[in-house]
Amino acid sequence: MATQKATMMYAVLLIIGLIIGVAIGYAIKPAPPAAAPTTVTQTVTSTSVITKTVTAAAGPQEIVIRAMTVGPDEPSYNRFENLKRAAELLNKMLADAGIPVTVKVEGEFWTGSWEDYKNKLLMMFQAGEAPDIILSGHEDIAPWAEAGYILPLDDFIAKYKGLWFFDDMIPSLWDSVKYKGKIWGIPQDTEARPLYFRKDLLKDMGWSDEDIEEFKKKAWNGEITLWDLLEICKEAIDKGVIEEGYCIWHRPKRGVDYYQIYLAFGGILQDPETGKLVLDKKAMLNMMKWLHDAVHKYKALRSDMIGLDWKIIHENWVAGKLLFWFGGTWQKAEWIKKYNMPEEEFWANIDFIPVPPGEKGGKPVTLSHPLVYMVSSQSKHPDLAFLIVALATNPLYNAIHAVESGHLAIMYSELSAKKYQEDKWLAVSASLLEFSKFPPNHAKFGTYDEIVFKAMGGVESGELSPEDAVSYIVDQLKAQLGDEIVIKE
Repeated sequence: MATQKATMMYAVLLIIGLIIGVAIGYAIKPAPPAAAPTTVTQTVTSTSVITKTVTAAAGPQEIVIRAMTVGPDEPSYNRFENLKRAAELLNKMLADAGIPVTVKVEGEFWTGSWEDYKNKLLMMFQAGEAPDIILSGHEDIAPWAEAGYILPLDDFIAKYKGLWFFDDMIPSLWDSVKYKGKIWGIPQDTEARPLYFRKDLLKDMGWSDEDIEEFKKKAWNGEITLWDLLEICKEAIDKGVIEEGYCIWHRPKRGVDYYQIYLAFGGILQDPETGKLVLDKKAMLNMMKWLHDAVHKYKALRSDMIGLDWKIIHENWVAGKLLFWFGGTWQKAEWIKKYNMPEEEFWANIDFIPVPPGEKGGKPVTLSHPLVYMVSSQSKHPDLAFLIVALATNPLYNAIHAVESGHLAIMYSELSAKKYQEDKWLAVSASLLEFSKFPPNHAKFGTYDEIVFKAMGGVESGELSPEDAVSYIVDQLKAQLGDEIVIKE
């Protein structure tokens, strides 16, 4: 308890220093002399003049910090609410210290598409109207740092080293926010992307509980491959358990999820030494062959998967019409809260494995995509914006977010928070982190992703062969990325 009090007192002293730093520290200095009387002349009519003497009163100040945050899944609303909670905490500290200043967080929690969200942010940046705090994927750090949209946070972190979260953060998450040797964001949450499967559908195929457990064991040990999944799909379709095209689905929009297939075939996305992006032609060809066969040979995947509405995906999954789904740990909360899946039904009928390797003996994979708070270079109060983020990054607030939305802990102390420990799903799904990889932090990864996604759509629709798709990707990457891409033959 004494340690907690000392930590809080240190935090209060830091906050007072910060307030002084943003030019409102007058509040803790000796009171200034009373304001001098001001003579005001007011003309009432053209022939009558009234003179009044008034005294100007200095009142409390309110500083508004603007924030843009995103789900887009609705249960992740605490990404914004935690910033508001942090402002309330800060205001209590300021009031206890006798500082007549309040801080208010205004802004938005976005539940539309990622593409629209990022387009809106870019327009705000370009118009000079960016918010003080921005939440987005860690992969946006590189392009936004290069464009001068966000601030490096190393000096803020050094200045406020006494605040609790710096040494408590799971170390690998700091790596996700580094670019060119500097820290540009504060992790807000992380997750993993499992391959979900429906136990009830496997049982409809004749599998026993023991068969399902053996399947899981082999999958976690790398003894089940992506090709094996397609054979299971064929069996399910042949037995009439599922319809053609309804066995294994992936996300319908651009995103990092489908790179798990590329990684499962041994691909890498970035050279750890040079930082350059990498395309492994063999791994990409195997990914494209797998997608091609999933659609056109095994009839396991819809040819119009790309562009499908998210609502259609989740409704079919909850209704038990899909066997496998490349999903995310956060979606369990979405199925229960938005799509009315009973908790007991989830545990009875749904399970997960990491994404299997492309070949037996390989290692399963999952991608983690940390969302991070960043401070805009256009902020008038960057110190204060950073402090709000720091106060929002605490075990209690983050545990509330994790439990409500199905995301994973970012701090060791969060793992021991009562609310977190009581959530069975978070404890189980955390086992995926052993296999986690991160998307690259590179200013041109968006271009890389756009090219791969277009080729992927061509393969699934039947417009491109796997070989033609890889040729297209190689040609476009060389043309658009130049020296920033390494093609591995």
